[in-house]
Amino acid sequence: MNLSTDDFYKLEAPPAVEINVRPNILYTEEYSYLTKDELEVLFLLATTEMSAEGMTSFSFSGIKRQLGKHQQKITKAINRLVSKGLISKNDTGYSISNKGTSILSQVIKVQNAVDMHKATDRYLEQRIIFDSTISLDEIAILLVGKWFGSFRYISHTEGKQLTVRWQLVDTKSSATLKLLPDEAILNIIPDSNDLLQFSYEQALEDLSQYIISVAMSLGVTSTIESEGWQSSSISELEYAQKLTSWLGNLDAGSLSEN
Repeated sequence: MNLSTDDFYKLEAPPAVEINVRPNILYTEEYSYLTKDELEVLFLLATTEMSAEGMTSFSFSGIKRQLGKHQQKITKAINRLVSKGLISKNDTGYSISNKGTSILSQVIKVQNAVDMHKATDRYLEQRIIFDSTISLDEIAILLVGKWFGSFRYISHTEGKQLTVRWQLVDTKSSATLKLLPDEAILNIIPDSNDLLQFSYEQALEDLSQYIISVAMSLGVTSTIESEGWQSSSISELEYAQKLTSWLGNLDAGSLSEN
């Protein structure tokens, strides 16, 4: 996939989402009561998968870090969701099931329960061009589940491209790597509440050098094509509409599937 300069600057940063759910939101005989913690886990998995357009898997620590909740709460929520068939466990973490997406769709469309907003309108981005094609399967082995420096692994998505996400230690700021066979796009997405005066430029440099070194270990050299701060072009309303549409595309019959 080759992106022109204009296309590159139109790329949107993956949205950082927070939700507020009214209590007593969903009672059914089959699923019993879904707590706020459970809905937040479902929402995190679903919205990440929607944005990345592929199968997304979150590590337990990634869910915990993204939601900023105590380990015991996350453990309880995940166990209940797995037992209800709303999320599934795989080799690299947890993914939302068709059942989970369908239930979330009902909550959002019928109950109007979720307030969505993005944490930031600006993000730092860099594009790296590989001098030869790289195997996404090979590089995935070196990146998925790996921590380095200030970066803590959160999740990844496999589809037309490989997307890997990290969270920067001691902050809710995140880093996203989008990999195609001939290029990599790096995003550092600041947390709007980050008061630590974190050096996002240095974080991007650290991530860039790490990716370049990993590619080099596979025999692929790299060139930095462009870098700079970007502005998100999608509004809160547009994002909410996109999510509702994505969830609504599921058939009702998917409730019977895992």
